[in-house]
Amino acid sequence: MFRNKNTVSLDKSINYHIQILTSHVENKMWLHKDLDKIHLKIQYSTDIDCQDLYNDDKKYYELNFNYDFENFQNYNEIRLLSTTAIEKELCCNSRLISYEVINTKHEGILKNIFILSKSLELLLCVLKCETVIIDKCNTCKFLEKPYEKEKIYKAKEILLQNLNNPPIIPDLAKLVGINQCYLKKGFKDIFDTTIFAFVQEQRIAKATHLLRQTKHSISEISDLVGFSNPSNFTNSFKAITGILPSQVRNN
Repeated sequence: MFRNKNTVSLDKSINYHIQILTSHVENKMWLHKDLDKIHLKIQYSTDIDCQDLYNDDKKYYELNFNYDFENFQNYNEIRLLSTTAIEKELCCNSRLISYEVINTKHEGILKNIFILSKSLELLLCVLKCETVIIDKCNTCKFLEKPYEKEKIYKAKEILLQNLNNPPIIPDLAKLVGINQCYLKKGFKDIFDTTIFAFVQEQRIAKATHLLRQTKHSISEISDLVGFSNPSNFTNSFKAITGILPSQVRNN
């Protein structure tokens, strides 16, 4: 299921390792403690990066940080942690920090110092999310403003009109006049799905219609709905519908 990067000790109290997963993950984080360690696990998908979300080469990561409990036991939030894991969706801050950890260009001791600081930021973030209960970032209250919410609906329409070649997130954000983070978070809040998942589902819905109503080949339909090749189209079609495109055509 995954390929490990070696576990690295940042200092005497913290170590981490990163796994590259081979299957889709939810963007979540878990925090728990045992007798002498605090454990933070983060699953992170490049589906939420500010890059081209519509290529077929997605990457999924799991980040694990282990902290010595002894160094944090004077903090109330740490002492009150249960052995049962706290589970949270990645907020805007934790997404950004995870991205920075995975994509850092630092090497050697500078890399260790950088990730050490980020590991503490992540711990602070998840504790803040738990104690203040901010499942939705304070910055995402923008959806309370009707004109901001309208931008999210406009983004949806742009995607529907350009399913075979949708704009990448930075371009889509510019088209509707909104911050990239706000766009992604607002889209998820309103439509209960990510932009990437929405586009894929709509592509498959359009493909299903074409399979039933036209004589285009599966390869042609794959191209019409924006997949890079028929194999990726077939895999995505089965993942979403549970059947192969040929089964729709044959029926």
